[in-house]
Amino acid sequence: MVNRCLFALALCGSAGFAVGRCATGPGPGAPAPAGVPPAPFFAGAASVAITPEVRPDGSPIWLAGFGQGRAASGVHDDLFARALVLGSGTHSVAIVALDLIGLFHDEVVRIREEIRARHPGVSVGYVMVCSTHTHAGPDVIGLWTPEGHAVDPAYVARVRSAAADAVAGAWDRRRPARLRFGTIDRPDLIVDSRLPRVIDAAARLLKVETGDGGATIATLLDFADHPESLGRENTLISSDYPDAARRALEEAYGGVAIFLSADLGGLLTPLGVRLSDPDTGRPVPEKTFRMAETLGRELAQSVIVAWQGSDTAPGAGPAEAATADGTIEVKAREFRVPLENSRLRRGLLEGRLWPRALGDDGSLASEAAVLSFRGTGGARDLSRAGEGWDPEPPGSRRGFPGGASRAGARIADDRPVPVRRRSVRRRAGIHHPEVRVGREAALRLRPRLSTVR
Repeated sequence: MVNRCLFALALCGSAGFAVGRCATGPGPGAPAPAGVPPAPFFAGAASVAITPEVRPDGSPIWLAGFGQGRAASGVHDDLFARALVLGSGTHSVAIVALDLIGLFHDEVVRIREEIRARHPGVSVGYVMVCSTHTHAGPDVIGLWTPEGHAVDPAYVARVRSAAADAVAGAWDRRRPARLRFGTIDRPDLIVDSRLPRVIDAAARLLKVETGDGGATIATLLDFADHPESLGRENTLISSDYPDAARRALEEAYGGVAIFLSADLGGLLTPLGVRLSDPDTGRPVPEKTFRMAETLGRELAQSVIVAWQGSDTAPGAGPAEAATADGTIEVKAREFRVPLENSRLRRGLLEGRLWPRALGDDGSLASEAAVLSFRGTGGARDLSRAGEGWDPEPPGSRRGFPGGASRAGARIADDRPVPVRRRSVRRRAGIHHPEVRVGREAALRLRPRLSTVR
């Protein structure tokens, strides 16, 4: 990820999409108003709820994250599939963010197939499926479901349909658009709970506006901090602090707000963060919905204030954002991952985990991709599987939205995988080298992607 202004797009699960450039139909050709330059992009956004129904007399819904056996007792806030379609000329891409801990690659492929089958008029050439990585959503992988129970196939099918419908809705709403990018550091909202302590503190915002700048189509906020502020004792379904962050962005700008998780492996968490309640001035109790609300709004507000050019927010900088006015390009590589973990292999073969195809050699399919916005002040995003982390400090330059900031790899199109402390991974029974292989495959797409230039 390299360029004058870099924007990280998200915690995308690792999938398998082998694509070069996007091939799509032309975008809408609405003329620009008098005196307004033609919009370089077209864009649309939509969201579809994926909240499961919790019934006391029904089958338990097992929450993903932390340990096994957390059955949902109710719903605090809705979960969503949120989609943004971006295009330039005859090329377009869809970015889907799901309020889930992650998805296996095979499910991402099925989402793409469902878009083609149920929405043939949607001619998006590339679909990136991401997960917010909330630790208060249903387990759609099987790692957190107790033995003797199984992932609900009807719910997984509903997620696929919702993701496809969100992309179709975004496609139908596309309009001439322009993109603006900004970055501000908030290290005070992150705790690195494992050595070595390496934090990517950048909160990156992509603001998608109508061609004349009169309205906001969507905002994409990218931040590396586990959505687990509610803690392991919580049993209410929630998207955690991203819910509050998205609501704050929508209140400020309108449009559809989308949250994407960045390189949060290692492990970057809000647990241990100290915040003051804006209403009372008192410390916010940890592992509460008040903490999730305060954290999400604090994160969003720092970006909002910085965008306005105020110096009242921590790290606030100039108001004007770099604007991309060129083209969209996607490069993707599908690759096979050796499955070294015998327990994980056994879980797949015995059907205890959500089904996932193994190759003849016992390997898994995964994928890495680079999404580029070219033009004046472009941006680039790298996506791959796993909870990524960088062993070296990101070195992002402070300033909103000026300066270059690295855009790291996300959990993209495959299930998240803890990536530090091999002994911890092996005790959890989920050690395999997917993250390492994913990074290497992604770096072959373009040398030194993670270097700021």
